[in-house]
Amino acid sequence: MTAYVFLAAEPSVSAGDTRSAVLIGFLLVVVAALFACLLLGPQREEAESFYVGRRRNKPLRNGLALAGDYVSSATVVGTAGTVALMGFDGLFVAGSTLAALGVLYFLAGPLRARGRFTLADVFADRAPGTAVRVTAAVVTLLVCLLYLVVQLSAVALVTAQLLGLETVGAQRAIAVMTGVLITCATAVGGMRGATALQTAKSVVVLVALTLLVGAILSRFGWNPAALLDAAETTNGAGPAYFRPGLLQRSNPSASWTFDFVGLQLSIVLGAAVMPHVLMRLHATPGPEAARRSVRGALLVVGTVIVFTVLIGLGAAATVGGAKLAAVSPGGTGALMLTTGTLAGGPGSAPGAVLFVLVATAVFATSLAVIAGITLTASAAIGHDLYRHALRRTDGQDKGVEISTARWGAVAVSAAGIALTYAALAWNMQMFSWVALALAASSLLPALVYSLFWGRFTERGLLWTLAGGAACVLVLQAFTPVVSGLPSSLLPHHDFAWLPLQSVAPVSIPVGFALGWLGSVTGRPSHPGGDTVVLRGTGLFPRRRRATPETAGTARDDHGPELAEVPVAASTAPASARPSRPGRSRP
Repeated sequence: MTAYVFLAAEPSVSAGDTRSAVLIGFLLVVVAALFACLLLGPQREEAESFYVGRRRNKPLRNGLALAGDYVSSATVVGTAGTVALMGFDGLFVAGSTLAALGVLYFLAGPLRARGRFTLADVFADRAPGTAVRVTAAVVTLLVCLLYLVVQLSAVALVTAQLLGLETVGAQRAIAVMTGVLITCATAVGGMRGATALQTAKSVVVLVALTLLVGAILSRFGWNPAALLDAAETTNGAGPAYFRPGLLQRSNPSASWTFDFVGLQLSIVLGAAVMPHVLMRLHATPGPEAARRSVRGALLVVGTVIVFTVLIGLGAAATVGGAKLAAVSPGGTGALMLTTGTLAGGPGSAPGAVLFVLVATAVFATSLAVIAGITLTASAAIGHDLYRHALRRTDGQDKGVEISTARWGAVAVSAAGIALTYAALAWNMQMFSWVALALAASSLLPALVYSLFWGRFTERGLLWTLAGGAACVLVLQAFTPVVSGLPSSLLPHHDFAWLPLQSVAPVSIPVGFALGWLGSVTGRPSHPGGDTVVLRGTGLFPRRRRATPETAGTARDDHGPELAEVPVAASTAPASARPSRPGRSRP
């Protein structure tokens, strides 16, 4: 990709000059990130300050940060490439990325009302106990580790290509340096530092993509119809470009339909409940602010998705499908190839500025997501495993908890860097598919049941978390992603019997089924309750406080943000039952 982009440079500016400018832009981003985290780090060694920034984020700012946490480099680079090569089919991937925020909006209110810092807090509210916290923390760490590998490998590959460093050794060095720098920034800055980085990333990405889309539309006289006509003419597929089926043509397997459905399910249901995205909701003052944050993020992410679709069409129209497929078979080079051909190319002053700005935006995108992942993993270690599972303290040693969380961030980052170092030559899609499938098959059923089903039990919760995760890992081991194909993880072995790339179509129903089965065979957490109605959802009307005349409900112990939990009169505790008129209770 780099060779083609810099061949477009005019003699006035050499490829080395443009690469130097890109390197300077990257260094400025890193320095700014470290400075922001040092300046905005928590002033007190308190859990609320380190994990959620004392919950002082306004909806607008938190929405920008949420968008920065949600939009990864794969979203920006991959969506543009998929649209450029696959046309109509690429729109499904773009739509799924946006639809995931709809699922997140449904969960935002009750999640913020029930939880404090981590997912384990939400689950422990339903079923207090060490087993639940440990299981939730382990699943959270597993998802974070896999997704951290994806982001580190992405930033290593993209940065190395943009700097003209094509060797695996250079990519590994970039992955190590990036991981170390962002780990230090996150350990020092906490949620406030991560918020500053993610907010700035969203602004930079919006500015860069706006300028690039403007350059594309100006090339075609600001006429979208002319852009569509050019994309159809030069993409290489002809009229089929705007018809469904190009993805299937590129992967003509009998299981293509299930693979495609599995990919969309993983994106819609898995991306919505990624732990680092959900933790961002706890940084808001309350449920309503959490929902408003998601609405703001939906606007930002929707704008980014529309821009990436236009950039993909611009790549098909200006670069051409044949040339793009030859230089970047997966389409990941579409964004930078298009940038390199517009505004006079990187050889002109406007082209060089645009190229450096877009490259810096892609780099900042990966850094912001890595910061969110690292912070979430540190919270799982410090808050869930250390404080509530290992020490079982009452919060008197908060300084020790934060110190443990910081060292936990170092440990998780070290594991992610080591795995990335060894796996750069592997198929990174496997890690992404497994991470999303784990979230959709384990965390999503546990959240839905915990928030909306009153008879969900500790057994059902454990079966969902552990069983859903085990189902994903076991089934994925017997897919062609691991063995049986030249592109597999183990190409010289063949023990694949499940002809699916993503196991989400199987594992997601299994996760929900295990939660239901474990609950109907166990003791309810809320005896006699059929549903848990939360005011934080925004989906149900408010209910009046319980009075002697309306004694069918018992107040939940989570304050005014939660509505009543319906309880049968025969099973309600004596203190919650009304006294008969004229009689006093001893």
